[in-house]
Amino acid sequence: MVRCSKVVVVQILAFVAVLGLLNFYFKNEETDNATQQSFDENLPTRIKFKPSVQTKANLETDEDSEAPESAYNKTLEPDDQTPEQDLQDAQEKLRQEQKEAEEKARKEEEEAQEKLRKEQEEEEKLRKEHEEQEKIRPEQELEQNKSPEQIIDERMLRVKDVCKRLNYPNSNQFNMYHFRKFGKGGISWCPTFKASSSTWRDFFIDNVLGSHANFMGVHYHLGVLGNQILTRYSLRGNSATRRRVFSGESDDSVRFTVVRHPISRLISHLRKAQNYPYEVRAQRGDWVEESIINGRTDPNWDSATQSKFKQEWDVYVNEIGSGRHSSFSDDNPYLHPPYPLFPEMIDFIMRHRGRDDKGNNGHWRPTIEWCDLCQNDLDIIIQLEEEPEELLVLLEKLEMMQYKDNFLSKHNSSSNKSASADEIREYVKQLNQEQKEYLNKMYQADFEMFGYDPIPL
Repeated sequence: MVRCSKVVVVQILAFVAVLGLLNFYFKNEETDNATQQSFDENLPTRIKFKPSVQTKANLETDEDSEAPESAYNKTLEPDDQTPEQDLQDAQEKLRQEQKEAEEKARKEEEEAQEKLRKEQEEEEKLRKEHEEQEKIRPEQELEQNKSPEQIIDERMLRVKDVCKRLNYPNSNQFNMYHFRKFGKGGISWCPTFKASSSTWRDFFIDNVLGSHANFMGVHYHLGVLGNQILTRYSLRGNSATRRRVFSGESDDSVRFTVVRHPISRLISHLRKAQNYPYEVRAQRGDWVEESIINGRTDPNWDSATQSKFKQEWDVYVNEIGSGRHSSFSDDNPYLHPPYPLFPEMIDFIMRHRGRDDKGNNGHWRPTIEWCDLCQNDLDIIIQLEEEPEELLVLLEKLEMMQYKDNFLSKHNSSSNKSASADEIREYVKQLNQEQKEYLNKMYQADFEMFGYDPIPL
């Protein structure tokens, strides 16, 4: 009996101990929760702990390590950050804004400097142009004070000087036509094409040969004057005043030509093909067709496309003047436009010059070569641009003043107007550097002899 009572007492004591332990545990838990709640309330509004499922035992493990910091970090939201991180973000944003502002200021400064540089360059250009004008003005005033006779005399001296200085070779040209009817000893004319040559040709045909004359059915054709030409076969040596003396020409005959700015001559010849379709047909085999085909053929075309475009070109040219008008492809480059362009013309000259007769065509051949100025000893050379003043000097020297009205009426026609400096510049803009350099070299002697400016590079 006593033994049973002891057992009951032990059990009661154990139960009381368990209750005491449970009471102790829950009191500590409440204390921890109150502490956590107080900590949370004191944090910035953006930083809150997630409800923790960790126990005190968990936090007490590895208390000598970085467990408290890890536990702190693990209770943060993924997109939440500390005040230190907020400060770092703000500083980074400020640095980025400063960088962008500095970059913008740098660009504005560069643009301002570039604008200033261009303005200074423009001012320098204008200053140099002004200085050049100041230098040229006295020369121009002096030139204006000179008579046409003085200007022509100085030109003839330059011709001799250039021939001597450049040691220009004999071009073996005999393009001079002699007419005994005019002057005391006759006159001899070298036709510089596109420099009033048609005016003089027509005059000689009408006043020497008459209305019945023709060449292959054409009245106004240089071929009509074939019997008047001084050829190499009529060359009979030289004299004290001339390197070439021809049979049938007296020693006191007056030799002359009319010249024109070389680029203006090219433009005039080109415009003829551009403005008159029949000239495209007439000059097709000389230079027009090759200039167009070579300049506009795409190497990527297949044979069928190229053949189609070429056939349409052939039909177009053959129909010129016939009254027929076929329809053609809108994308055929040979027909849009159906005439050569200035760069295409220059490319043709560059391919053929010095190689064949096409390249030596008198319409673009330098006057120094075409008239063989260094061998034929001309007596007077006038400029088309300086007519009518120099024209009157020439007529006086040729003793042909009675024909003054005839020549002056032709001079006033639009076909005899030389391209202006502005027009020449517009055409030259179409050329590339190689083409410009080629023309300057090709016409170097003409530029120097006749006082024309070369092409600006």
